[in-house]
Amino acid sequence: MLNDIKKNISINKLNQEFDVLSQKIEKQTLPNGFRQFILYTLSELFANVEEHSRGSKVSIFLKIKDNNFSLIVADNGIGFRESYLRKEIYPKDDFSAIQFALSGLSTKKLNERGFGLYTIRKFIQKLEGIMVAESGKASARIIKNKIEFTPVSSFKKGVKIILETPIKEVDFYKNIE
Repeated sequence: MLNDIKKNISINKLNQEFDVLSQKIEKQTLPNGFRQFILYTLSELFANVEEHSRGSKVSIFLKIKDNNFSLIVADNGIGFRESYLRKEIYPKDDFSAIQFALSGLSTKKLNERGFGLYTIRKFIQKLEGIMVAESGKASARIIKNKIEFTPVSSFKKGVKIILETPIKEVDFYKNIE
């Protein structure tokens, strides 16, 4: 399987890094739909960082081993709440901002939906995995159909998304929204 990939990269090199990671993932023997899920997830998370974070760096950890997939993407940007506030959307706190992001509220235009994190969340639920979203002073852990919010002890700059799921077949196009 794929050896652990750990990288810290500049945001302006995300497209190049996506190409490198895509080539490595394409070489993996994976169940139907799972490769598309990984590539879609990386593409959406990288696009979110590039479009919304206003940060300079991204750290990536990716692992495919023993029928398990793990991915961590963390940026050093402004975080969910500040991103919403800059678009005159007013979450009352970091918990609300994470909830907005996971439910598909976009910061592009008020009449648009942001399906990236929402769709990733739906995939993780379908795959019976775990998703964690951290930003500011809040953390949300998604297991099955539950979201557990917990405060974090100190303010976290940027956004960190953690995904862990068993590797199994998934009907990618049926689950994409």
